Amino acid sequence: MNIQRCPYDATPIEAMGYSGGSFLLTCSACGAEWEAHNTLVRRVTPPDWDAVRASREGAVTSTTPPPPS
Repeated sequence: MNIQRCPYDATPIEAMGYSGGSFLLTCSACGAEWEAHNTLVRRVTPPDWDAVRASREGAVTSTTPPPPS
């Protein structure tokens, strides 16, 4: 499995490797964390849903053109 972005807010994921081939994947925007080992990926920490909403609203407003005057 190749996870490069957070499934909740599309922020790039940070990965930290541990012995035994495990990785801790972290989203710096919403705080969600996953543990990955071989093909198993499980969520360790749920996201901060308020941060996810704020990130999504920011993405929508930044790509949406301003209304006509």
